[in-house]
Amino acid sequence: MTTMNTTMYQMKYEACLAKTRMNDVPLSSQELSELQEDISTTRHELQCCDDDGIETLLVKTLDFQESLLSPIRKLPSEMLEAIFYLVVALPESGAPRSDADVLFEISLSLDDKKFVGRVFALIWVCSWWRRLALAQTVLWSSIAVVDDSQRIHDAREQLELLKCILRRSGTSGPMDFRLHISSRLTVTRHDTLPFLTIFSSVPFDHTQNSFVETFTRYASRWRSFTFLTNSRTNSETFYEVLATQLATLNPSTQFPFLEKLELGSGFSLNDESPLAIKTVRTAFSSSCPRLRSLGIYSLASSDPMDLKSLTVLELHNYSGRSFAYLLNHCPLLKSFTVRFFYRGQDSNLDSDTAYIDSSRHTCLKILRIKGMGEEFTSGAWDLIYLPNLEEVVVSFWLRMDGDVLNELGELLTRSNCTLRKVQLLWDSFHISEYSVLESFLHGIPFNPGCEYIINEGRYPRTH
Repeated sequence: MTTMNTTMYQMKYEACLAKTRMNDVPLSSQELSELQEDISTTRHELQCCDDDGIETLLVKTLDFQESLLSPIRKLPSEMLEAIFYLVVALPESGAPRSDADVLFEISLSLDDKKFVGRVFALIWVCSWWRRLALAQTVLWSSIAVVDDSQRIHDAREQLELLKCILRRSGTSGPMDFRLHISSRLTVTRHDTLPFLTIFSSVPFDHTQNSFVETFTRYASRWRSFTFLTNSRTNSETFYEVLATQLATLNPSTQFPFLEKLELGSGFSLNDESPLAIKTVRTAFSSSCPRLRSLGIYSLASSDPMDLKSLTVLELHNYSGRSFAYLLNHCPLLKSFTVRFFYRGQDSNLDSDTAYIDSSRHTCLKILRIKGMGEEFTSGAWDLIYLPNLEEVVVSFWLRMDGDVLNELGELLTRSNCTLRKVQLLWDSFHISEYSVLESFLHGIPFNPGCEYIINEGRYPRTH
């Protein structure tokens, strides 16, 4: 084969490559006939070829030519966009996500220095797919960023890439964000008696602060937002940044799309709470008409938050006379998770609602208690009825508290609910606690097919 022949086949290959990238499919019967003739010619040339270099070009050329006949290339753009969304949005199992779940389609670990997401595979297929995917703003509107305490490099480049992705999300649609920043710790050791090691968190660095500012600029478009940190100082900084951003928005429309909110670090509202925290919590209480799922660190019966539309509520701790007042203000609640309960007065409430002593809640199906023990005081379930409760999960903090567990058993008994799943978990089991466990299990109502797990299977029993 001559150099001229090689150049000719190279040009033919590049022409076919360009057509596949542009999705230049045959639209008329004449164009289809010409393509089929070209495919026959390429096959014949491949059979006769004895040059390895040209053979490689012919194989690639034939693949491109045949791909132009693929049915997927003739799909309407609207149908292909729907397929793109399913590819990006569905979990690996293929099961549709629930209203409270959010699959973060694009994720970034600042330690790994790169973004990951199925959408990137779509834009690398061809220029046609790339053009469609870049124009489909919903594919770029769900982002998770994680910065653990081990990062040692500057992440300004990743911040600029984030801003580029956010520009692709358009200007008006709802967005899902998750920001998890683990604070670095400084360690101070004193070797003289008494021996002492002091751990203190390092405030946000400039890059972390920039990420927080970037996400809060989109507060009016949040559909779901999660912020997690292990530092009180950095949590306060987040509230300050968000409060500054909210000051620029119309108070009546600050969170028009917000359906799910999780703030893993926070504090009760009291006289000592920073002003920024009060400002943000007040905004969440009055400007979230669609809020269905809420996860916050602390809540008291006196907090001014509108909870009437919630279906999922997760708390680290709750303070009040009992859960009766809370449940009466969450009539649609289906799942309730709490770690600690501190008994106190339902203070700062008007006289008509200050003392709600009983509650019959018919929507609640799942109850998870993650810290039953010394920090979970008695009286939490006084005069509460949960007739439709189906699942109970209890984790014990340090030890199994028989009195508190008995109160829970009394709640389940008087509710006359039909449990389908009971799970009891604790770190250490003492034989003296066995009788407490037996008394609880024999006293609560079970569905005949109820599944229950004790101590994560380390102490399995059947009922």
